[in-house]
Formats: sequence, C-alpha cells, structure tokens
Amino acid sequence: MDQEQAKSFLKDIINVNSVNPPGNETEVANKLKALFDEHDIETELVEYDENRTNLIAHLRGDKDGPVLGLTGHMDVVPPGENEWEHNPFGAEEEDGKIYGRGACDMKSGLVGCVMAMVSLKEEGLPQSGEITLLATVGEEAGAVGAHQLTEKGYADQLDALIIAEPTYNQMKISHKGALWPQIITYGKTAHGSMPENGINAVRHMNEIIHQILGESFELSYEEDDLLGGPTYSVGVIKGGSNTNVVPDQCFATIDIRTVPSQDHQQIIEQIEQVIETVRKKYPDLKAEIRSLNDQSPVKTSSEDPFVQLVQDVVKESNGQAELGGMTGYTDGSQFIHANKKFPIVVLGPGETSIAHQPDEYVEIDKYLDSINLYKEIAKKFLA
Repeated sequence: MDQEQAKSFLKDIINVNSVNPPGNETEVANKLKALFDEHDIETELVEYDENRTNLIAHLRGDKDGPVLGLTGHMDVVPPGENEWEHNPFGAEEEDGKIYGRGACDMKSGLVGCVMAMVSLKEEGLPQSGEITLLATVGEEAGAVGAHQLTEKGYADQLDALIIAEPTYNQMKISHKGALWPQIITYGKTAHGSMPENGINAVRHMNEIIHQILGESFELSYEEDDLLGGPTYSVGVIKGGSNTNVVPDQCFATIDIRTVPSQDHQQIIEQIEQVIETVRKKYPDLKAEIRSLNDQSPVKTSSEDPFVQLVQDVVKESNGQAELGGMTGYTDGSQFIHANKKFPIVVLGPGETSIAHQPDEYVEIDKYLDSINLYKEIAKKFLA
C-alpha cells in the first residue's frame, strides 16, 4: 500500500462523524473491516450497543509465536462551540497536515496500525506469531469498549500491546489513572424566605468541598519517576432548582488523576471520612458517592525487553527515544485487567497538545512514519 492510499484511507475514516456521544463507531468499524477483507485479513465485530461496534483483526503467521497487540479507539470528542477554519469532518489536507476531529486523537494512530498490518500482509509477513488489532468504542467516555473486550477475554492472549494514542511518535510507558467521584447531598425544600424550614443541600456540599480543597485533605502516594504525584480538581457543581427554593439536592464531581502507588477504593474511603467529619457540624447531612469513571494507572518497567525493543526502533527512526509518561488515561486502563499480564507502550503520530482542540490535525509525515514504526516493531517482535 503506497503513501497516497494510506492518506486517502485516513481521510475516509476522519470523514466519519463518530462523535461520542453517541459514538456511531460501527461505520468506522465497517470501513476497517472492508479494507481488511480486501486483503484477506481475518476480522470479528463485537457489538457494544446500537451503532456501536468494536472490531478485532488477526494477522497470523504460519508458525506459532508471540502475539503483538495494536489498539486504538474509533470515537472522537465533539468539535466544540469555537469556530473551526476547517470542516471538522472534511479531512482537508493543507501544508503537510490533515485536519479534522480525530485526526490527532486518534484516528491517525488507529489507521497507522491498520496500514501497518495491510502492508505486512502484502509482504507475506509475519511468518510466525500474530498481530491482533483491537479497535474500540467509547474510549472518550470511560473506555467502555476496552472494558467489554477485556471482560470477554480478547486481551488474554497478548504478549505485548501498543496503544496508538498521540505521542508525536515518542514512547510513553506509563500514564495516570482517572477517578471521578460524584458526591450528592440531599436536603429538604422550603420557601426561600423561610430557609429554617428546609435543609440546604448546597450549604452541605459547600462544606464538603471546602474540606476537600483544604490543607487537611491529602492523598497518600509515592512519587512516580515519570508521572510525579496525583492531581485533583472540582469539575462540576450543580444544585437547586430556583432562587426562592431551598435546594434539596446538590451534585459535585471531582476529577482525580492517580499514580500507580494509589488505591482508588482508599481514595473513596478518604472522601467518605470527609463527609463524616462534615456530619459532625451538620447532623442532618445526607450524602452519597457514586463513581462516574474509574480508570487504573498504567506503568511498564523501563527494563522490560519489549520496551527496549521499541526504544531501539524509535531511536533508529527518530534519532532519540526518551521514555515518558502521560497525564491522561488510555484504553490501557482496562486492558491491564486482562487475565494475562503484558507490557504496554503508548506510541502514536499525533501531538498531544493538538488533541480536542479546534482545527485538530496530524502531520502527514508523522502519520506515515508511524506506519513504518509499527511495521518494524512487529517484524522484530515476531522474528
């Protein structure tokens, strides 16, 4: 497959509006399947929901050997309210770049994996072992596709995994986890002119948030050499129905980004302790915690042989191959829960700072380079 074909197919995938919600990943999956069918590469569709389908592809050698996993998600975030200079789903090419929602995060990485498999098949490779592609739904909203595939055992046979998220073709071997606890306080409505007859859920929430943001609340952790420490911020507060009504409900959601030394359940228990402390001041406090998102941090040892193999390939291509970490999470947060442990490396052509921005793009050279990187890694790993 030549470079023009690789560019054309990427544009075709960017053209698909797979904004999550609702997703509509099935159209992307069908296009990937059609290309794989043309090249006699085995595929399987795994339905998640209406118009939402994961795709699994297998490129097998004639002899037994290790299994290299490649993965990318098919959904994208909405274009946003800010005006674009380019059509978000037009896949317009200009000045060596392809513009469009998902061009960076992460259709270029996903299609790079697909193109690498097709190119290897045309070369009669691999002779042994297998390359398995896991194209997932719903990464942008809880990694639900990766969770489904992990639960069904699709990752259990992998010996190593490359996640093609945007890293500008540099290596990431760790990323933070995400825990999004939603705190809900319950009160009692009353007329705004007689607040003493009600129970103010916003007032209770204010005290809880004050405690969490205060100096006395500390998350326990060990500093990570690549990720540093955890972060947390209050992202959403909603409460009340009208100015002249004492609010009987209030919602607050906290975005906590965790490092490998932390336990998410212990963090929830810390927040529960805060609520108990506030209850001493407000005995009529009623509150609960719901987890809206729970993604584990990921870390692969720099000494792992697969990391060193990938590092050699990247260094040969880029001239350098520094190991790094990511503050955001990936589908790896789910795949690490497979019944078999394997090294995970994040490597993709997009630039992280461009992701989720208006006029998102991928540099064509980086996209084409990623195809060669995936090919060379596969050749060495499956040799």
